[in-house]
Amino acid sequence: MNTLKPDYEEREQHILDAAAELIVRYGYDKTSMSDIAEEAGVTRAIVYLHFDSKDNLFEALLYREVQKYLRTWWEVFETDPAGGTIAGVFRGALSAVNRTPFISAMLKQDRRVFGNYLRKSGNLFESIQANSLWAMLIQELQEQGAVREDIQPLAFAHIMNALSVGLITVESDKDRGDMAAFEDILDTVATMIDRTLTPAGGGNLDAGREIIRRLALTAQTQFDWAHKTA
Repeated sequence: MNTLKPDYEEREQHILDAAAELIVRYGYDKTSMSDIAEEAGVTRAIVYLHFDSKDNLFEALLYREVQKYLRTWWEVFETDPAGGTIAGVFRGALSAVNRTPFISAMLKQDRRVFGNYLRKSGNLFESIQANSLWAMLIQELQEQGAVREDIQPLAFAHIMNALSVGLITVESDKDRGDMAAFEDILDTVATMIDRTLTPAGGGNLDAGREIIRRLALTAQTQFDWAHKTA
């Protein structure tokens, strides 16, 4: 019986945990493989046994964190009565993002955190096109009567993306005494989105939920493919 694989995988996850901590704290450019090895309590050679370059390690970390985020979002979506609306998707997405500092930095494409990786051709961020996903979702929901027909999908997609980045940025300043709780701000913004997009009569929530499920699975497949070919 081979008992090496569980130990190998556990050590790999431990190295990725150390990398996440350092990259969020100091940024991609200022974090070396030696730093990661020291933080993880292993040798540099062990790190290279798992990952042949810093880019390779970072992409494994990015893929892992996105998978965690997607699982969290999916749980919220499936239990939310308003999951078939744009507002429900927005609320669930931002709630999940707020639980993971790495994903929060990813949403902002924080150049301090991600540094030179953003300039790498074929980087994984190129497979995450937030504006086009929002626009596709809005357009398909319009076709099924779950979003008002007079909304311009691409324009509102840019608004959604800007709101997402803004809310995460505001949350990073949460120690201010005059700040409302993040969940209260998120619920207020989601209510505004709902009132802006929902057609008279409330729209077709069941159709909306099925469209959202399908697009989420499509986005997952595209990201899996990008990770495998990076």
